[in-house]
Amino acid sequence: MRILDITVALSSLALFAAAAPAPFGKNQLPDGMPSPSPDQVKLIEQAAHGTLPNGPPPPVISSEGIVNLKLIAFNELFEVAFFNELITNITNKVEGYDIDEEEDHVKVLDALKAILAQEELHALRANDALEHFKVNKIQPCEYTFPISDFKSAIALAATFTDVVLGTLQDVVERFALGRDVDLAREIASVIGQEGEQQGWFRASQGKIPSELPFLTTSDLNFAFTAIQDFVVPGSCPNINEIPLRTFEGLKILSTPGPQDQNITVQFNDPDHEADHSLWLTYINQQNLPIVEPLRFVSRNGKEVQAEALFPFEENEMNGLTIAAVTKSSGPFTDASSVAQWTLAGPGLIIVN
Repeated sequence: MRILDITVALSSLALFAAAAPAPFGKNQLPDGMPSPSPDQVKLIEQAAHGTLPNGPPPPVISSEGIVNLKLIAFNELFEVAFFNELITNITNKVEGYDIDEEEDHVKVLDALKAILAQEELHALRANDALEHFKVNKIQPCEYTFPISDFKSAIALAATFTDVVLGTLQDVVERFALGRDVDLAREIASVIGQEGEQQGWFRASQGKIPSELPFLTTSDLNFAFTAIQDFVVPGSCPNINEIPLRTFEGLKILSTPGPQDQNITVQFNDPDHEADHSLWLTYINQQNLPIVEPLRFVSRNGKEVQAEALFPFEENEMNGLTIAAVTKSSGPFTDASSVAQWTLAGPGLIIVN
């Protein structure tokens, strides 16, 4: 398989919007998901090279713990749909997904089939825990993935896995604050698994496997918003039961590289917040959020374009950066405090 040459990854999930594939239906999830039979679970475990944890969930859980489980299930079902479609396209040698060497074709499919099964187990574990606590399971939506070939699929997988790795940090902290100790330990094991597959995605793009010494953190609300970029509107049976915010979308129109530069962003501003001061706030690694003034450029109805400095050099802003248009200049102490003041986001920037 030819190593993919991508030196600066996708700056925003919205950049994939140029393609327009057909939606991937919620009833096409594999292996009986989201409610497989015991025999199907056994086959999933075999493909995943491991099992669901066989210990029972804890007897009690915090309210924040329930929110965590709902977001995890919502995300994992999306990932199951994505990897299943990718495997189908490679297996059928759809144009753009035909890997040249047969040996590489088999190796890639073996890796992706294991990843798919592992994501299925993550989704099952979260939904089973919700059911244990007498909370409705999260149901799958219909999804659309604006990709057209293997190269863009792996780049997208690397982008959303970066966001997942940041979001699971927030999940662990919320479990810890709610004294959901057993669940915090279990999620820590999932972070390791996601990191292993992210290293493979990065190596497949010709990058070093490990992105940063301390991975960029995030907030549940940013992940909840980002996932909806791939959801067919109105197709989620019980998304309203996930008590998280959905922000206005944020597009990064000029992809930054490893240097200081001004970048242009675009977002909807129905309440004319841009008539007042706004800021572009960056979350990168485990550092305090960086705040830059946002300068108004133009308006077309609700749609606003503005620009701000991307201060790479002083802050060594490699890896994933999460950008958000905020209604406050802070100072912000963490990703969650940024989310509290966010108008639009997340804009996703990856450098290295």
